[in-house]
Amino acid sequence: MKRFVSHYSFLLFLLISGICHAQSQEDQDLATDHKAFKKGARLFKNGNFVNAEEQFQQLLDSGYRDNELITYQAQVHLELHEPHAAKDVILLSEKRDQDLDYLLAISYYYLEDFDKAKEELALVTDTASFHVDDMYKRIKYAVEHYHDAQGYVIQNFGPEVNTSYREYAPVMYDGFKELLFTTRNDSSEFTAHDGLAFEAIHDTSIDSLNQWHVADPFEFHTTHEKRHDATVQVYRNHTKLITFHNGRLFKSHLVDNAWEEDGPLKLHEVEATDTHCHIADDESSIIFASDFKSFGHDLDLFVSYKKEDNTWGEPQPLTELNTDFDEDSPFLAGDSTLYFSSRGHNSLGGYDVFKSTYDKKKKRWGKPVNLDYPINTVSEDIYFSTYGKVGFISSTRTGGYGSLDLYRILLFNEIMIRGTVIEEQTKDPVPNAQIEIAYDSLYFRTYTDKEGNYEMFVPVNKDMKITVLDGTKQISQGEYFLDVFFRESDDLTFDFEIPNAGAVPGGSTVPVTATGSQLIHVEMKNDFEDKPYIKSIAKDEISSWSDSLKNYYEQVRIANAPPGPGMVTVYLEFNSAELSASVKNVLDELYKDLLKDGEYQVEISGHTDPKGSQSYNQRLSLRRSNVVADYLFTHGLGKERATVVGYGETKLIDTTDSAEADAKNRRVEIRYF
Repeated sequence: MKRFVSHYSFLLFLLISGICHAQSQEDQDLATDHKAFKKGARLFKNGNFVNAEEQFQQLLDSGYRDNELITYQAQVHLELHEPHAAKDVILLSEKRDQDLDYLLAISYYYLEDFDKAKEELALVTDTASFHVDDMYKRIKYAVEHYHDAQGYVIQNFGPEVNTSYREYAPVMYDGFKELLFTTRNDSSEFTAHDGLAFEAIHDTSIDSLNQWHVADPFEFHTTHEKRHDATVQVYRNHTKLITFHNGRLFKSHLVDNAWEEDGPLKLHEVEATDTHCHIADDESSIIFASDFKSFGHDLDLFVSYKKEDNTWGEPQPLTELNTDFDEDSPFLAGDSTLYFSSRGHNSLGGYDVFKSTYDKKKKRWGKPVNLDYPINTVSEDIYFSTYGKVGFISSTRTGGYGSLDLYRILLFNEIMIRGTVIEEQTKDPVPNAQIEIAYDSLYFRTYTDKEGNYEMFVPVNKDMKITVLDGTKQISQGEYFLDVFFRESDDLTFDFEIPNAGAVPGGSTVPVTATGSQLIHVEMKNDFEDKPYIKSIAKDEISSWSDSLKNYYEQVRIANAPPGPGMVTVYLEFNSAELSASVKNVLDELYKDLLKDGEYQVEISGHTDPKGSQSYNQRLSLRRSNVVADYLFTHGLGKERATVVGYGETKLIDTTDSAEADAKNRRVEIRYF
C-alpha cells in the first residue's frame, strides 16, 4: 500500500512494553488480565490499530478504567488520526498519570487547541521520558503560522466522497468535473495487515450545483482481489493513467472508453516501493517517490529521463529537496512549479506541502518553500495538486469526516461582484443606496450610483449579512452565501431585488428581512491568467483591508455625489488616530470635489467604539477629529469654516456587542452644509 506511516509515533515516545502503573490491590480486577487486552496489545504492536481499537473498546464498554488500558486506546485513536476520540477516552481516567497528561496534550495539539495543549503539557514533569521541549517548540511554531493564515478557502468534498475511513490522492480531470481518488472504506471484502480495507480506486463527478455524486468503484478495480490499487495521475488529454499496485507504478491507456493496463513502469532494477509520480505529458521525464536508495527506510524524490530505446535512464535523486525524512507525492504544475510533501524541512507537523522551482542556469532546484497554513496544518497534508486558482489535497486535519479526507482549495478568499439594486415589482433602480456587508468580525460598505449600479468585494463561502439602506432607512436585510462555479467564462453579476412589501402609508418603508440564506451564484474561468476581481487576503491583513475598502468606496461616492449638503465617513483602526493611505485618499477627494471652493461649512466629529473607559474614548475621539481636521487644513480648508468635536462613544451607530459593530463605530464623520 502507499506509504502513510503515522507521525504521531515520534511525538508519543511511549515504550509500551515498559509502561507500569501502580496498583492499590494485587487482587484487583484489571483490564490487563483479560484476553481482550492481551490480544489488543499484540495487534497494536503489529500495527493493526483498527482491530486493537475493537479489543480495547470491549473492555472500556465493560467499565474498566485502568490507566494502562486508556493509554493504549488513546494511542490507537491518535494513530488512526482520531484526536477527538483520544481526548474523550483520556478524560475517562479517574486519576491521570504522566503518560495520559502527555497524550492529552498531543490530542489538543492535533485538535488545534494550542492553549489547552500547553496547559496539559505543563503537567508533564518527566521531561526525560517525553518530548516536552519539542512539543513546546511545535506549539509555538504552529501558533505563529496559524496566526498568519493565508487567504485561501478550504472546502471538504463532503459525505458523498469522504467517509469515516481514509480517502486520499485526488486526481481531477475532464475540466475538473471528474474525480478519481483512493479509498480504504469497507467496499472491499478483504482487509490488509493493518486492519483497514485494501486500497481501492473510486470515481465521481460534480453536478451543476457544485455537488459531488456518490462515489462508485472505478472500473479498473476488482473487489475480490487482495491487492492495493491507488490513484496517481491522469494525463495526455485524459487518455493515459498512472496507478499504484502493490508497490509498483503501472501505466494504462484508454481504448473505446475502457482502461487497458500496459504494465509496470520499470524505473530501476532494485526491489523497492515506488509510491507516487508525475510523468511529463510526452513521457520524456518522470519525477517519482521511492525508497529504493534507502533500502526501505524512507522515501526520496528522483527524476528519470526517457532514453532513445524507450527505456528509463538511471534515476537521479533530487538532492536539494530530499531530507532524512520522507518526501512523497510530487506534482509538476503547468507553470513548472514542483509541489511535493515532506516530513522534513520546516514542516508544521507530519507531511507538509512544499514547492520549488528549477533554476535552469544553475541546473538545480530552489530552496523548498512551505505552503503554510491553511494548506498545511499540524496534521498530515499530502497529495497536493493545483491548476490555475484551485488546488486539491488530502489531509487528516480536524473537522473532517474520517481520518484522511479530500479537500478542494480556492487560492483566493474574496471576489468582486457587481450588479444593480432594483425595486422588485417595478424593476426601477435604487440610486445612492448604501449596501453593508457583515461577516465574522468584519464590516464593509459600498454605494449604488445614480443608475442603481454597485460593485463590491465579498467573501467566498462565508455566511454574511447584507443590509441595504436608502438614506438612513433600512429597506432590506438578509443572510447570503457566495459560491464559485468554474465555467468557460466569467459571470460576476448579482442583482439585489428590494421587495415592496414593506411599503407603508406616507411613502416611508419598513425593513424587509429575507428568510433563509440566499445563494450568490458567480461563475469564473479557472486558468493561470491574472484576475483583478479575486483577492487572497491573509488573516492578519483582513481588518486593514476591509477598512481600506470602505474608504475606497467612500472615495468613489464622493466623486459621484450630487450637489448639496452631505456627509462623508472615514474609518480608523482600533485604538488609533492615525490616517491610513486609504483615509487620506478619501480626504483628498473630498477636498478636491466638494470643499475646495469654500461653499460649505464643515463639522468634523470623531467617534469610538465602546471598548475602554468613557473618558479615554472621549479623548481618543477628539484626537481622531483633530487629525482629520489638520489634514484638511493643510490642503487649504479654512479653519473658520470648520467645527471640530469629539463625541467619544456617545453616538454609536450600531449598539450590538460585536466586532463588526465596533468597526462601524470607529469613525470620523465630515458633514458639509
